Amino acid sequence: MTTRRIYEAARERGLVRSGRQFSTEFLGMASNYAADTGFDRCSPAALLNLHRRLGEVGQADLQAIVGQQLLGVEAGDCGSATQA
Repeated sequence: MTTRRIYEAARERGLVRSGRQFSTEFLGMASNYAADTGFDRCSPAALLNLHRRLGEVGQADLQAIVGQQLLGVEAGDCGSATQA
């Protein structure tokens, strides 16, 4: 699952209304972050913020997916952080 799909799931669940809100409240970045970098090219810092925030709002299933993405980034496998 990509970061875009996580955003879409968060939107479907009523957690966010827009990409701008997702960028600030879930990725912990500027409101234009996802639009400028692309949802699927988030930095490890943004993914870490996303992981933490998903835990705070009780979305353990999405949090686990982001955790897997983070492990891929830490292992140097940048491709796993951007592929479903």
